[in-house]
Amino acid sequence: MLLDRVQRSWKMDPEIQKMREVVLVYLDRSGGLQKFVHDCKKYNDSKQSYAVYRFIISINPSDIAELDATLGNYILHNPLQAAQIFQSVCFVAIKTLSLIEQLQTEAQISILLKPTHLPPLPSYVLSLSTYPFNYTSQRFYMSEGIVIAMGTVTKYTQGARFLCTEETCPFSEGFRCIRVHCPGATESATVRTDFVCSLCSSPLQEDMKFRVLGDKQIVEMIDAKILNALKGYSIDNSHFRIQAFTLFLRDELANKMTIGNHYRIIGIPACVQNGLQATACIEVNSVQIYKPNGRSSVSDNFKYLLSLTSSSCWKFTAVLANIFASQVVPPGTYNTLKLAILLSLVQTSEKENADYLDLLIMTSDTVVIDSAREQNNNSIYSWEEVWRRG
Repeated sequence: MLLDRVQRSWKMDPEIQKMREVVLVYLDRSGGLQKFVHDCKKYNDSKQSYAVYRFIISINPSDIAELDATLGNYILHNPLQAAQIFQSVCFVAIKTLSLIEQLQTEAQISILLKPTHLPPLPSYVLSLSTYPFNYTSQRFYMSEGIVIAMGTVTKYTQGARFLCTEETCPFSEGFRCIRVHCPGATESATVRTDFVCSLCSSPLQEDMKFRVLGDKQIVEMIDAKILNALKGYSIDNSHFRIQAFTLFLRDELANKMTIGNHYRIIGIPACVQNGLQATACIEVNSVQIYKPNGRSSVSDNFKYLLSLTSSSCWKFTAVLANIFASQVVPPGTYNTLKLAILLSLVQTSEKENADYLDLLIMTSDTVVIDSAREQNNNSIYSWEEVWRRG
């Protein structure tokens, strides 16, 4: 059996061996071991040597805790150190079963742990709108928010190979000095020119042929509580401030988000230094579209209102225009303008990803309106024009 063959190759400290045996048992029961073997086959078939071999391992915290509570707690609260345990298990498996012929050292293996969920407890929820922020503890957190900005997909260094410049040093060849990206780390933390050999203290030089690149995307997300501020008024007179925070989407998660959508994420918070400023960010491990617990269908009262006004094609829309934006302007005012805004939001094309965005521009500067018209093929109208067209 595959599990028995890997276990027989171990000769280590009993406590460490117990932790790693639990990892093997979990991977064998969950099917993760077979997936790992399949991923290794892709690398082995390529016949190309890499500085870093990256593997994604899905983790169910509940199943891990049932097997060994200590390991389950270690994964949730020390994910970077827990990944090293999985790293050693994967290395022994590769060497014992000869899965990747090109692999030389354990440092070449990069493990990304992806929890399927987190315990539904307040201590695992990260919210930058409430105190304390807890963005300095590098463990898994869950957070929710709305995407308000997205950057383009760029490249970052997943890993790089360095060689000692001292020819007599054992680290002057092979894959002994490997640097791998860590959550929240900048590019200079992975690749720069002032690294020294840990054996002889001589300068290290990167072997550019073995640099491994990946995709990176920066996303700005804001707490969903910001929607409460758009109501225009509040019965609570207390003041509050909600600030957007930065997400890092890497590799397979790039382009998995859309502006305006509500998401639930799991990731590791980090604090990135940029000169004298520090930015709180989250290195995302998983992304899920948020689905509210309530009904997503149209309410019965709304359907009843539609049935009462179905005798006319304008009654229902007139009622909607009358109550639209009632938190901002009194009901019954600016009905023509509000009706025009509602009609502009109606989808008139079957094309899903239309290359336009409906905007409401409120300004007394005619230059702004004229400039917007030029960019939108004269499809923007002033209030007077909306009134006449209505």
